[in-house]
Amino acid sequence: MFTFVHAQNLVTGHGVKVDAKEVSEELERAPADAKTEMVKSGALRTTVSNIFVRRVLASEAANSAVIKNPLVLAAIEKAKERILSDAMLETIDQKNQPSLEAIEAYARTMFTANQNKFSTPEQVRASHILIRTAEPEALQKIQAILKELKQGADFEELAKTRSQDPGSAAKGGDLGFFGKGRMIAPFENTVFAMSKLGEMSDVFESPFGFHIIKLTDKKPAGIQPFAEVKEQLMKEAQNEILTQGRLKEQDRILQDAKFDEPTFEALGKTLTAKP
Repeated sequence: MFTFVHAQNLVTGHGVKVDAKEVSEELERAPADAKTEMVKSGALRTTVSNIFVRRVLASEAANSAVIKNPLVLAAIEKAKERILSDAMLETIDQKNQPSLEAIEAYARTMFTANQNKFSTPEQVRASHILIRTAEPEALQKIQAILKELKQGADFEELAKTRSQDPGSAAKGGDLGFFGKGRMIAPFENTVFAMSKLGEMSDVFESPFGFHIIKLTDKKPAGIQPFAEVKEQLMKEAQNEILTQGRLKEQDRILQDAKFDEPTFEALGKTLTAKP
């Protein structure tokens, strides 16, 4: 971490300066690897130089006719308004920052009220061996593999050495967990009709070739436990609580606002008028 207690000046001139402390604070917002690379590559000097040049130009503008330009003055006011507004919103958020207990309670309420969102369909885990249709004597080869499996050969080893599906062969044919709608129909129909773990299918054909499937696990349809989605819901709950705080402030401000409806109507017509 770049830390400077005193404002040690990195560059001075033209009546302005750039000190190490402010550059350090700005760099703290960058990723650690980016900061290190910046120092190693010499980009730090470029960054400081750019800040210095910008500051000198701003100082010169403030002491010239530029500062009297109506467009410049309007832009400064807009920037000031945005900065002050953002600072006030941050103050409001800090005031409404809920405790961890309140966030978790709200998260549990969200979980209970949106059970459908956290429902999980039935899933299976399977491994397969594939011999592509274009392979000479493909059917005879897959049938020979099935014969070996029925005689006690290891499915995972045969998948690694004989399967022509490069995505799963290296993993012993493992396809991981998947639900309905993820696989092509012949594959899905076969695997979801299987019920016993370790069960193997007969040879069947799909547009990819000839397959043998082994069912390795099953997960019934159900609801995800709160613990699995707690972190996600805690973030959503905190954001929702802070948003409600902001909306409350918005309502307070708008309560005494006086809108000129005729002017609103006129503006709407102007904006929607055809050119």
